Amino acid sequence: MQPSVHATLGAMSCRLARLVLPALLAALPACAAKSPAATDPGGKVCTQMGCINGLHLNLAKVTPWTAGAYTFVLELDGAAVTCTGALPLPACDQGSALRCDVEGKVQIGESGCALPPEQHGFSDIQISGEPTTVKLTIKREDQQLHSGELTPTYVTSRPNGPGCEPECRGAHAEVALP
Repeated sequence: MQPSVHATLGAMSCRLARLVLPALLAALPACAAKSPAATDPGGKVCTQMGCINGLHLNLAKVTPWTAGAYTFVLELDGAAVTCTGALPLPACDQGSALRCDVEGKVQIGESGCALPPEQHGFSDIQISGEPTTVKLTIKREDQQLHSGELTPTYVTSRPNGPGCEPECRGAHAEVALP
């Protein structure tokens, strides 16, 4: 009489488990070993994550961005920064579409340079430092898309664990656009 398929598979599973299980148990300590991370003399393990300090504004747009000339005016604790540019974006290898009148203070994300022009847009704004009051106005041609003020709350964090560098200070906010 021939054994059933289920009995044969069951016996094979048991033999496989007896062969594989010891190998898995032997490898388990290796899985628990420290990852390639920095260890201080006290034995503390720190990962190697970085962070970006400052204020991050997510531009949440409901409809696609429209082609045209754009102006982003930011007042950071009373100091003005104006960024201008246009959609569609230039080719990816031609650099940024937006130019700001104060360098190094504001970065505005551009999205879609490798996509068809109707899919180009702006994604976020990264502001260096910790401004306590931010006024933001966004215009396309003469049409105002957004005007608002926010007072961000900055949070200190350590992405690599307590006592590990770097220490980061940042805030996030969402800017709703039509």
